[in-house]
Amino acid sequence: MKQHDFIQSRQKQWSDFAEAIKDPNKLHEYDIDLPHAFRQLTHDLAVAKSRLYSPALISRLNDLLLQGQQCLYKPSNRIWAPFWQFVKYDFPAQLLLIRRYVIWAHILFYGLAIITFSVTMIEPEFVRNVMPNSQVTQLEQMYDPASRIDETTGNYRNERDSDSDFLMFGFYIKNNISIAFQCFVGGFLLGFGTLYYLLFNAIFFGAVSAHIVNVGFSSTFFSFVITHGSFELTAIVLSAAAGGVVGMHIIRPGQLSRTAALKQAGKITFPIIFGAFLMLVVAAFIEAFWSSSTLLPNAVKYAVGSACWLWILLYIFPRNPRSGEKSS
Repeated sequence: MKQHDFIQSRQKQWSDFAEAIKDPNKLHEYDIDLPHAFRQLTHDLAVAKSRLYSPALISRLNDLLLQGQQCLYKPSNRIWAPFWQFVKYDFPAQLLLIRRYVIWAHILFYGLAIITFSVTMIEPEFVRNVMPNSQVTQLEQMYDPASRIDETTGNYRNERDSDSDFLMFGFYIKNNISIAFQCFVGGFLLGFGTLYYLLFNAIFFGAVSAHIVNVGFSSTFFSFVITHGSFELTAIVLSAAAGGVVGMHIIRPGQLSRTAALKQAGKITFPIIFGAFLMLVVAAFIEAFWSSSTLLPNAVKYAVGSACWLWILLYIFPRNPRSGEKSS
């Protein structure tokens, strides 16, 4: 075979190989068996040498082999690579698998929260049906803009000490995880426990938000919750969706025994719960170190918070079906 014919017959495979090894982190985007392509390229180089093809062609194949070898045998990070794989592909793919539950959990939570918000705006005393008077008073003191002013100097009080931020970080993680955990394990009560905790938190959130607006402290409240709320509320709703999956598998096990159906539900929901846990850690970090800051202008918090909400919505409702195909 002449060199020209040899190149024509192998050109596409060499081009595909060269394109795939450009970025080892994007190998999954190419439909190519890299080890097989590498072996074939080694064979092509041997053929080119045995037939005394041009040095330029031999040099080109040598370079491709060296780049392919670096790509194939590059040591991978055993901690961050699986973690990144989970965040980028596995978690969204699993959310796609239970999308029906995720959508319904969002509708129930935010639907009832909006209704409760409207009711409390019309009838301000409704908030006292949701929480005791002492808690209402604490809530008002917490978000009263005057509480952030130093009475002596008339300026904003200083930021919390860093060790206090870490203490609050731990407190927020514990508090958020307990709520999400209740929403999930409630699924074992035929899903009624999940429904109870999801709806209770929706009513609580709606009533508190409306009460803060009624008393005129909305600027301190919404600038505080908008950023970490995107991760925190979404994680709670996703935990409830996972609880709904468990409850439905118990009620309708199909051809499986209930024990087998529960095991199947566990396999489906474990990635959801782990992903929700990661989101709650992020939420607690933001709440402790960002949301509570009195140095950041509210406009910055609103801008960052809006970006976080947009990103979260695009993440949990992926439009690219490739992420779903990957896990299936």
